[in-house]
Amino acid sequence: MLKQILLIILCFFLLVACDMQEYPAPPGSDRKEILIYSGMTMIKPLLEVSKLFEQQENCVVKITYGGSGHIMRSVQINKIGDLFFPGNKLYIDELAEQEMIEETALVGYNQAALFVQPGNPKQITPDLHNLTDARFNVVIGSETSGAIGRETKRILDNFGIYQQVIDNALYLTTDSKGLNRAMRSHDADLVMNWKAVGYFPENKGKMEILPHPEEPLHRRPLVIGTLRYSQNPKLAGKFLRLISSETGQQIFQKFGFLD
Repeated sequence: MLKQILLIILCFFLLVACDMQEYPAPPGSDRKEILIYSGMTMIKPLLEVSKLFEQQENCVVKITYGGSGHIMRSVQINKIGDLFFPGNKLYIDELAEQEMIEETALVGYNQAALFVQPGNPKQITPDLHNLTDARFNVVIGSETSGAIGRETKRILDNFGIYQQVIDNALYLTTDSKGLNRAMRSHDADLVMNWKAVGYFPENKGKMEILPHPEEPLHRRPLVIGTLRYSQNPKLAGKFLRLISSETGQQIFQKFGFLD
């Protein structure tokens, strides 16, 4: 009963709150700038590429980031910005169908994984059905707000256990950042998150990836696209080419998006 009450309360906050943040341009800057909408998980390598691009092009890169579902809705409503970089290609496909995407490039791959507490103290096996086990505190991403939640639903629907996992979950969270927080705060014994977050320095020693057969957890293309509403399409195109270049690939490899 406690799990169900917590789930209802947190679902309400998911509906009324949007965990989006922004890296703004320096005040008083008169350089050309581009605005990128990004999913939460890719923000670290994206910032590294952006700093390199600013040096090369003498420009400013602004980044608005959050759950991929939230940032997609921002693009649809605001109709401004230069690039869209969600955690799942399905969001790119949706905007492409609405003729809002001009050009795309493959950057890397996202792959879901099961995470447990360090040392796996509850001896949880790499079986997706453990997400339905009431002995474990399970936290998952919301399908409406973030790419990992959408991917989690897709995977668990294929196994026919999504509703069972929802019923067993301690709560839902908006995105991969919320799942990381659930592990670091010891709210959760078991989560499904993007594998790449296990490479982040702040997560090392705070969570452990369970090995799992590749078949149910396919790698998903990580794709960035330029927006039809871009005010600086040439600059946006240059960024697209840098992030998908060998230099960009090396950066994303370092953060676990090409393993």
